Amino acid sequence: MLLLRPPKGSFAHSVWVRLIVPRVLLLTAFWSMNQSLQLPVWLAYLLVAGDAVFLLWQIARYHSAAEAHIRDTGAMALSWGGYLLCLLAILSSATLWWNTVLIAHRPPPEEQHSEQMRRAREALYTLTRSPDGRSITFDGEITFGLKARLSQMLDLSPGIDEIRLNSPGGHIYEARGAAQVIAAAGLDTLVQGECSSACTLLFMAGHQRRLAPEARLGFHGYGLAEDVNLPGYDIERAQEKDRASFVAQGMQPEFAARIFDIPPNRMWYPDEPMLRAAGVLRP
Repeated sequence: MLLLRPPKGSFAHSVWVRLIVPRVLLLTAFWSMNQSLQLPVWLAYLLVAGDAVFLLWQIARYHSAAEAHIRDTGAMALSWGGYLLCLLAILSSATLWWNTVLIAHRPPPEEQHSEQMRRAREALYTLTRSPDGRSITFDGEITFGLKARLSQMLDLSPGIDEIRLNSPGGHIYEARGAAQVIAAAGLDTLVQGECSSACTLLFMAGHQRRLAPEARLGFHGYGLAEDVNLPGYDIERAQEKDRASFVAQGMQPEFAARIFDIPPNRMWYPDEPMLRAAGVLRP
């Protein structure tokens, strides 16, 4: 291979060092960048302009070397072959520059529908950790994804021993899952404001269960939203399942027998003495 290398300072050496090798490296860099990156528009134009100036310099240097070669040797074939390489370099570079600019102007890809739904659901509630790292506050509607987020937060913050609730309720199945996480972690539950409907599942899962001043618990029978159609959903069976769970968690059976008697469009707020006597509160 050493015997095939053009002599240093020769016309062929100049073509390789000043034109072919740098241009191939830059074309490869632009191609790789276009496959994996979307540059800011200003940076794309800056790189394209810089490479265009460098390409013009390469062609100018080649032209000077080609003229000197023709003048010294009188041979034109090799020089015209170099001009053909310059033309190919211009076409290849222009194509990649154009792709770089188009990619830079391309709008970012839309979020997947599942990601959009996840963000929309998470906007319905907040789940925040207290400054001392001892408690979590859940505020908002119980919706899909709460169990996973709650579990993740507890994994990242092992010192948490209480969850504070303020929720009008939400999805029964997700509430059951979140309640399992609360029970497994041995968290205490504290109502701040109101904890109604499906939120009571979270509250009853607590090790110790308390109400803040002026807070209240709300119970009513289960129902389906107007836009939900679940022909196979058995509301009575769902209520009996959660009633049995409440009794297992310390709620008096007589009280548990009443909590689903209220129609879904109304709410029953037992007072604190009644809740304490029924075993709902467990300080």
